[in-house]
Amino acid sequence: MRKFSGLLIASFLIFLISGISAFSQQPAEKKPLIETPSMRLAAAKNVFITRTHGSRIPLDVIRSTMEGWERFTFVEAPEKADLIIEIYSTGDSAVQVSSSSNVSPESGHEEKSSSSRKDISPTDIKMTVFDSRNKRPLWAATESVKFAMKEKGKENNLVEAAERLASKFHERLEPPAK
Repeated sequence: MRKFSGLLIASFLIFLISGISAFSQQPAEKKPLIETPSMRLAAAKNVFITRTHGSRIPLDVIRSTMEGWERFTFVEAPEKADLIIEIYSTGDSAVQVSSSSNVSPESGHEEKSSSSRKDISPTDIKMTVFDSRNKRPLWAATESVKFAMKEKGKENNLVEAAERLASKFHERLEPPAK
């Protein structure tokens, strides 16, 4: 009886060890990797940048600033990009001229009138970074442009606001060491 129980225990141990080794040789099931916006931004190499509305100045400033980082390669088609960056600016100072003509009820003559209006509404620059694969926004920020009456002052303020926006994005990509 003792010989039988010893043989039974030995058989059980051999079965247990072979089962463990067979299990350890099977490949583990891979869990899908969840990519966070930070991970996607960090992994990006190719960028497509476009202006969706407004002045061309913010686009040019942000693009040249990012080229100076030497982190991204700029591509000419969104299909080739890892990230799509859209630049949108509002409140461009535009002059609107309107004219109208009416017939005067008193004299019966046609009276012409014209008016002009300069839009001096505040300007904002918005930068949105999208994942090119699924078009989900990964990062967005808005900068307000300081008001200026003269065109040169307005352009300088646009440049400064665009630089601040590019700086915010750079800090998001590479946080400063504390």
